[in-house]
Amino acid sequence: MRSDQPDYYELLGVERTATPEEITRAYRRAMRAVHPDASGTSGLFRLVKAAYDTLKDPQSRAAYDARGRTAPPEPPRSRPRPDPAPDPGPRPGPGPGPGPGTGPRPGSGPGPGSGGPQGGARAGGPSGTPPPGPSFTKPQAPAPGSALRVRPRFGSHWYRVAAVAVWTVVFLGAVYVLWPAKLPVGFLLLLAFPVVALPLIALEHALRSQSWLWALCVLTFAGGGALAAVEADGGALWTFCAALLGLAAGGAGLAAAPHLVRRGRELDRLIAPDSLDYQIFNVPGAGLDHDLARQVVARECAAGLEELARLDGVRIVHALTPPQPSGQAPHYVEHVVLRGDRLAVVMARRWPAAAYAWTGKDALTAVGRPFPGGDTGIGTAVKEFRKVVPRRVRVRGFVAVLPDDPARPSRARFPEPEHGDLLAGGLEDVRERIAAWLGEADPVVDRRVLAALLPHLRRP
Repeated sequence: MRSDQPDYYELLGVERTATPEEITRAYRRAMRAVHPDASGTSGLFRLVKAAYDTLKDPQSRAAYDARGRTAPPEPPRSRPRPDPAPDPGPRPGPGPGPGPGTGPRPGSGPGPGSGGPQGGARAGGPSGTPPPGPSFTKPQAPAPGSALRVRPRFGSHWYRVAAVAVWTVVFLGAVYVLWPAKLPVGFLLLLAFPVVALPLIALEHALRSQSWLWALCVLTFAGGGALAAVEADGGALWTFCAALLGLAAGGAGLAAAPHLVRRGRELDRLIAPDSLDYQIFNVPGAGLDHDLARQVVARECAAGLEELARLDGVRIVHALTPPQPSGQAPHYVEHVVLRGDRLAVVMARRWPAAAYAWTGKDALTAVGRPFPGGDTGIGTAVKEFRKVVPRRVRVRGFVAVLPDDPARPSRARFPEPEHGDLLAGGLEDVRERIAAWLGEADPVVDRRVLAALLPHLRRP
């Protein structure tokens, strides 16, 4: 089993000796927690689906178990010595227009990732081909006196469950106090049935599509409330309305408690505590086995961006492919840098010196003319990442341009001011802009953001 893949058994919460029936039940429980309709993310949804598809088939499960038995031992968690810079190969000739197009490699897709503690060396070598090995590195120890802040904290869902339990008891107690004495208890039971049934239907993925169940609960509650309101006298009507509100609030608490437990435990399983000690995830240029020139560019850009890891709470993820609309190939994103509620999407390119400008379609032109590779797809990548991360996260796109001629890097000119949430510039300028932008965020690591990104890692 590759070190950059999650443990499918641990992901579903079953033992390696689990029967197919147990795997199916665990899969259904996990899907209720990570389904997008249940406030999950599409990345976690696909990751759980991939685990089930692998383990439900006896042949694929046997092959997966065989890979796990032959996995190499975990290397020590230490910072490796930097490898010599690879030979970038021939450069394109000078000219006003940039080099060849830089679209993604056809037929390649995102591979599942994991936040597990897999330490090791970064890929790189004189041949430009990444050697096999782990995809997680810890470049430096935390600064003295700095404490890693994680949001949400591990096990914090239990505090939320306790608060929801108090909420439920308080509002159900209010129902008991406010219930009119002249109304029989049978009305309360009639109203409590849909209040209890609705959370159960909402939590069970197979029952959500049954519209007749929702209609039955709504009609039962409405009919019971109307009948009780007719039986209540004028003085007790307002207390009866308050009891109805308390009953609805208590039912919401009944639904929220198991939902919080499942989502919190799933997040704890995906992101282990020791995995957050690592500041850099995945290998720069992973998945570009047939495009060595882009691998070199990705590694040079990664070497410049890894200085951002000095900021507390910064995590850098290399080599991702965000989901794309159907019929379109996913764009390859060289790097993603996150801190707190901010996420910087970085694409790296090597272009000749020229005067660049943005077009209205989020593409770049050189000396006023379109050129192959100018439509990097950075705008689309930013939009797609916004769909998989929590809504409160701010996402911005950056195009880091490495000079085609390092001896004359100042001849490249880029537009000012910034074009919306997108910016293009030299590597040093992009790094400074990202550092200034992330410096305004809280120095915390948001596990929900990291968990949403890991399923889109490219395999090295």
